[in-house]
Amino acid sequence: MTCKAQKLFKRAGALLLILTLLLGMACVHAEEAGEQEEELSVLPLDFSAGMPLQRQYFKGAWQYEDPTISVSVTRHTASLINGNCAYWVASVKIKHASQLRTMAANRYDATGETYGDKIAKRVNAVLAISGDTYSYTGHGLIIRQGVKFLDALQGDRDVLLVDEDGDFHVVRMANRGDIGDTINGKKVIDSFFFGPALVVDGKPMWYMEQKDDMKADAGRQRICIAQVGPLEYKCICCGPPENGSCGMTIAEFTNLVASLGVQTAYNLDGGYTTKMYFNAELVNNVSSQDRKITDIIYFASALGADSSAASQYENQNETEVQHENKRRTTQGR
Repeated sequence: MTCKAQKLFKRAGALLLILTLLLGMACVHAEEAGEQEEELSVLPLDFSAGMPLQRQYFKGAWQYEDPTISVSVTRHTASLINGNCAYWVASVKIKHASQLRTMAANRYDATGETYGDKIAKRVNAVLAISGDTYSYTGHGLIIRQGVKFLDALQGDRDVLLVDEDGDFHVVRMANRGDIGDTINGKKVIDSFFFGPALVVDGKPMWYMEQKDDMKADAGRQRICIAQVGPLEYKCICCGPPENGSCGMTIAEFTNLVASLGVQTAYNLDGGYTTKMYFNAELVNNVSSQDRKITDIIYFASALGADSSAASQYENQNETEVQHENKRRTTQGR
């Protein structure tokens, strides 16, 4: 090899080394950017609102999709023994469990009602549904956004728990003290006790051992929240027995929900409380009556959320609410 060729070879080797180093640095930066984006997609574990919706991510009248959330709502008609019944299915995918959230009309340690669209608008909900009317009962298990406000279960209802990963767990006929702060080693973020469970492990539940305050055998408006898989959910509601619709019995509603491929589904407060909102606008606007509600379950965007929210989600400071929690628990005894 000539001296000139050797110099060219060395230069080529040096250039290749520089390119390799630059490529490695680019990969590191890409990984860091990915980690930063992941951090920015977490909402704090508190009662703050979700991130504002952005106009460019609306895909249709009932469809929204940004890098952190996808929501699509469709309307259908079911043919039943007593006639036809309209129903709505909201399909939701989120990037982080913190985007499945709850909010009260007033506070969870006090009574209070307002129209659901006002709550949904206040928290920037992409999709919101009516909850389980916690304030009407004086008993049950109230855990919201990781804070326990009340444990006064009476062994007469199924309880739905949502853990820190956004996964659903059903505890059948739970009594006071049966449910702790964790489920299967995961922190419990939210609980609901209206019930009953409609689908567990992908199988419909046909038992009716609960109190019949949901008019199980009558055609009524009904609503539920369901999990399809990790960070994937459906919310389903049906129309009332009016305006050409027959409503659904619990059995009919269970059969419908089970047919949609969900793994866990849980019935919430129905009747004229049944509300589904997309961008704070009522979707199931078929009833002649409106009703104020106490709380909503909602899904929010996390696009542009503060990167510090991830640590806040894992290490919630509950000092401020401890006294109120103790007082609320004492009142429920």
